Amino acid sequence: MRLIFFISFLTYYPLIAQKFPSDIWHKGELVTNDGDTIKGNLKYDFESQSIQLDDGKTLKAFNVNNLFFFEIYDETIRDYRQFYSLMYEVGFDYRVPVLFEMMIEGKLSLLLRERIVAESTQSYLPSYYAYGIMPAFTNNYGYINKVKYDYFFLTDNGKIHEFKGKKKEIYNLMDDKFSEMKEYISKNRINLKKMSDLARIVNYYNRI
Repeated sequence: MRLIFFISFLTYYPLIAQKFPSDIWHKGELVTNDGDTIKGNLKYDFESQSIQLDDGKTLKAFNVNNLFFFEIYDETIRDYRQFYSLMYEVGFDYRVPVLFEMMIEGKLSLLLRERIVAESTQSYLPSYYAYGIMPAFTNNYGYINKVKYDYFFLTDNGKIHEFKGKKKEIYNLMDDKFSEMKEYISKNRINLKKMSDLARIVNYYNRI
């Protein structure tokens, strides 16, 4: 019985032990749609699009409908992060407020939304039910939570475009600098699946 418990614990421990930025309280400030600024400790939730704020006196809850902006200092990356409630088109001529993190702000802005997904893992643990002197190793499957990011581009006309990972999308958004961007992406071997490379090309586009 202890062996079965031990194997189960090892298999699922990563799921229990992990802490993500959205699990942690961060020092920061929040600005409401009415223009009020409130400082305190904040915790955000992309899935419910809600923010909790503890100002030292009361615990307050906000959502994308009454929120304009909030900023936190994230100890996990030792840097500031900024979030906005922005109108996003979810159907023909139908927009709703959605929470986005602002990665790069400029003529073309890079936004993201984070989500936590469970990915299957495989580990090899000894099985003491096997025949022989040395224990055999068996496959054990479990799940581990990871942060994934969805990327969006905000153009200067206020429209938000979800990025599906295709170069064609980049070129369409940057068509006024098509030749320069095509050369830059090719020369620098840009990987559109990497956050750092997306940030590089947006910064470059905004500079030229």
